[in-house]
Amino acid sequence: MRVRLVALAATTVLLLPLVCRADLIDRVLAVVGGTVITQSDATAALAFGLVRPPGPGVDRLRAALDQLIRREIILAEVDRYAPTESDPSALRKALDQVQAGFPTPALYQAALARTAMNDTRLRDIVEANVRIDDYLKQRFGVAEPTDEELAQYWAAHRAQFLSGGRQLVLDEARSDVRQRLIDQKREAVIDDWVARLRRRAEVTDLYFADVGR
Repeated sequence: MRVRLVALAATTVLLLPLVCRADLIDRVLAVVGGTVITQSDATAALAFGLVRPPGPGVDRLRAALDQLIRREIILAEVDRYAPTESDPSALRKALDQVQAGFPTPALYQAALARTAMNDTRLRDIVEANVRIDDYLKQRFGVAEPTDEELAQYWAAHRAQFLSGGRQLVLDEARSDVRQRLIDQKREAVIDDWVARLRRRAEVTDLYFADVGR
């Protein structure tokens, strides 16, 4: 443990000059297994919908950084075990979804310029995300929810199942309830897996709360 702490401290010290220089160019927020995550990476991820948007009052950069760290940890595992290319149709669909997040092509181009992004780099990021999604779907299946589990989930979240302002009964909402419950179970399994990966990953987090000010 002492050796590991010393090594981490040494890594942080070595990175400090890079952080200071980055004030003029970009800020280094974290390093994951040798991959640098910068403030522009986090800003671009938010701008292009590549991470889940944080809730009200949540530090946007911190939330984006946490998801990008998680992504790099997973991607390292995907690179070890999964094909290096994604399905072309899935990639095209994912890229179309990114562009659909902008009302006009001009706003999309403005976001590229504002975040120092370009089409090639954005395509590479989205392709890696598609590979991650495919890997997780193949690796982490969950058992079908029982009728009792469906009923319990619906009872606890019934206000979310509406149609035209009308409360749906369980039989009407069963398909949506089933999918949400499966997604919830699967996410819990993946979270546990990522937590175990992170414990053995080399992650140096250099974020400070005033970094976005």
